[in-house]
Amino acid sequence: MKVYEQVAVMLADHGVHTMFGLLGDANMYLASAFETAGGRFVRATHEAGAVSMADGYARMTGHWAVATVTHGPGFTNALTALVEAARFSTPVLLITGDTPAEPTHMQRLDIAAVCASLGVVHERVHRPDTVARDLGRAVRRLESSWAPVVLNVSVPISLMDRATEDISASGALSWAAPVQQIDDDALDMALGLAASAARPVVVAGRGVIAAGAEAAVTGLADALGAGLFTTGLGIGLFAGHPRHLGIMGGIAHEEATSILMNSDCVIAVGTSLNKYTSHGGEILAAKSVIHIDDDPVKLGWFVTPTCGIVGDARTVTETMAEAIRDGDLQDKTTWKRLCQTASTAMRQWTPTDDRTASDTVDIRVASQRLDAILPEGCAVVSDVGRFIAGSWPYLTKPGPGRFTAMTGFGAIGLGVAGGTGAAVGAVSDVTVVLVGDGGFMMNASELATAVREKLPLLVVVYNDGAYGAEYQKLVNEGFSAQHSYNEWPDIAATATGLGTRALTVRKLEDFEAVAEAVDHLAGPLVVDVRLDPTHHLEF
Repeated sequence: MKVYEQVAVMLADHGVHTMFGLLGDANMYLASAFETAGGRFVRATHEAGAVSMADGYARMTGHWAVATVTHGPGFTNALTALVEAARFSTPVLLITGDTPAEPTHMQRLDIAAVCASLGVVHERVHRPDTVARDLGRAVRRLESSWAPVVLNVSVPISLMDRATEDISASGALSWAAPVQQIDDDALDMALGLAASAARPVVVAGRGVIAAGAEAAVTGLADALGAGLFTTGLGIGLFAGHPRHLGIMGGIAHEEATSILMNSDCVIAVGTSLNKYTSHGGEILAAKSVIHIDDDPVKLGWFVTPTCGIVGDARTVTETMAEAIRDGDLQDKTTWKRLCQTASTAMRQWTPTDDRTASDTVDIRVASQRLDAILPEGCAVVSDVGRFIAGSWPYLTKPGPGRFTAMTGFGAIGLGVAGGTGAAVGAVSDVTVVLVGDGGFMMNASELATAVREKLPLLVVVYNDGAYGAEYQKLVNEGFSAQHSYNEWPDIAATATGLGTRALTVRKLEDFEAVAEAVDHLAGPLVVDVRLDPTHHLEF
């Protein structure tokens, strides 16, 4: 068996049936062998798109994903998306290779040095007879660290055809996370703080989803009579709970803000409490903070907790809930009623300062209309930008683990590709991408991939004709907002040219056509939602 054939077979043995990438000298034999063996090779239009697709696929399916790019510029084109995966801790195996051993080769690049500078693990296939060992090591890295690995298949092209021993991947070593013991002193302290709190709230992040701990966290909140918040990446948790209060932090719903500010104890589970969730720590001032996470590095990274517990989200919260119930605490009737009233008000809310005009819509109202159209349990992938403040707080349809955002590196332009990869994963009938006009234009070419793959992808472009965050920062510093404006080609026409169906929303009635199109979605649909660039929501 030849080197590239063995890599393809081993990937299949590890349960990999989909690969994202672009062909080049370093990977064309591998990609061809993978496809010939029955694998699905999803052809991206740009290397960053290939990695973002693998990233979105892994986040939604829960299985590590594979992307492949060629050497030199193929690898450097992928770096922003690779850092996004690293910062988000997504298990993506990126397969590439060195240029031929020629010091004057125009595409030469030290892949290991670049990976070191990014903080990404670099592994290599050294020889034809070490393929099984080397690939197995890379896979164990993925499964143990749950972070990206670059696999440099550095066997010279001249040796790629060399036959090598046929060694199955089935004998690869397995890895299991060590069982963590809960610190008794920390647990006692946490129980004391929680039991003595008069107005507790719980905030749950994506660590709760990863641990399958939603029911356990809900049980703790019910035992305490606490309000329930999520982080942005925890969207989908606690749907239908009478004390569900939406996202905590800079983009919290205005109806829930008073609950958060009046609380005296915050129990944070499976979240880093970053500057957006904690508003730089401001909203946690003068409150006791119990921080629970299985990663000790997360405790105190952004906010110093009153008490930190290292442990699995489900185990810790189940243990705490049982102890609280045994303590027979007095029911917090008034606090629970306040939380329920706020939760009800959120569902009935409309903005009193609605900025809908003759040819633009208020982003908050537009997002509410969009949410009403979306099917229950749909998958949503968000790009990053000012639009998140007007969209995330109004999403109720994604299920737990069905919402993610390409926000790890703060780079716009990765959302369309990330959503394409999520749609390939087919975890829901419809995959929704939320993206600003600037991010869309950076990544619009990947629509061609979604068209080719016939994916049920709904791309919602929040189009204010400007780089929104920069707009407000320029204005705040006394500069003209005109510096942030962009004159794009018509986004709907651009999408149509790439083979998708497209609709433009300038007034709320236009969502009727969107609803009909979503009900009969057979391929990608782009919706260009026109906004007023002067309308700014803080986040």
